[in-house]
Amino acid sequence: MSVPLSALSGASVGAWFRSNYPACKALFDLNCHSLTKYPWSKQSWALPMDENLTVDTVWIGSPEAESVLVLMSGTHGVEGYCGSAAQSFLLNGLQHNWLALPESTAVLMVHALNPWGMQWARRCDQDGVDLNRNFVDFENPLPVHPSYEALLTLLQIPDASMRETELQRFAEGLGQEEFERAFSGGQYSTRWAPFYGGHKAAFSNHVVNNIIDHWQLEGRCLVVIDIHSGLGPWAFGELISDHPIESSGDRFAENLFGSAIAATELGESYSVTKHGLLDYRWHSLMQNEGCFLTLEFGSFGTKSLFQVLLDEHLFWKGWKQPEASDSGYSLQRKAMLNHFCPNDSLWQQAVLFKSWQVAEKILSMSAS
Repeated sequence: MSVPLSALSGASVGAWFRSNYPACKALFDLNCHSLTKYPWSKQSWALPMDENLTVDTVWIGSPEAESVLVLMSGTHGVEGYCGSAAQSFLLNGLQHNWLALPESTAVLMVHALNPWGMQWARRCDQDGVDLNRNFVDFENPLPVHPSYEALLTLLQIPDASMRETELQRFAEGLGQEEFERAFSGGQYSTRWAPFYGGHKAAFSNHVVNNIIDHWQLEGRCLVVIDIHSGLGPWAFGELISDHPIESSGDRFAENLFGSAIAATELGESYSVTKHGLLDYRWHSLMQNEGCFLTLEFGSFGTKSLFQVLLDEHLFWKGWKQPEASDSGYSLQRKAMLNHFCPNDSLWQQAVLFKSWQVAEKILSMSAS
């Protein structure tokens, strides 16, 4: 069963990609309500500070399904523009028969896990927290990279050219991989800076637990695909595994996707190992079977990623929420959207096709 070429034509592919949160949510809702081939039900969790910003979930298929494909978007706010497009596209595929759901399998879609970040085109949430660094034990000492304080000093150099030069020198001294660990591995001291993991469990951290409980996921065979963007080569969809090597999750993922899996522990991924990943919450449900994979769509490379994030965090450093019409904010929003969801038909086609490939592979394996 294959996705029709007409669904990926240059004339139609852009219709799945929207540039603001309400439009993405409306398209997702429309495709949920258009789904008549399978039974479905929804549950939402609203952000306490703004009830219009919601984490929306839809369950498709039998409530008693033994296996569940969980498709998540918006863990990193602005990256939800890519993930939301893929989710709406796959909902359309279920309705129009180019994606089939086996009787023993359900699909659970989690739309905009970080709705505030998606609304404001930020990677962090309303408290400055990078949700994908927030799943740590806050009762114990938090991770500290020995080079982070020195790095933080360099991040605040006012002159952009001098800052870039000093960061390059710093990276050469540490080595690129260790520099990336220091910069992006997760820090728990500086709220305004990128990759801040917070000082307590974030709102969306609690929502993840609510989702697991509400949909009674414990005890089922789960394959979780968390859709991200912005890291890696242009339009490449990397399947990243943070499962410990030789664990049941690692073996399950290898059985599903073979050499397509990029294991961070083996240095195979464009991502380095990190603290506090969302993965780790789901790993606890996968003692015997199932896996959690990040589907990461690259754009302009790691250097560009770090630069656009640093510029954006420096803009927000005073933490006064700007007016949507503010010219400085508009420039930052445009830069974030351009990096994390480029308005390019070839890039968009690659995202939709790879998302279909991954979903189709998982569902066909469930049927066998």
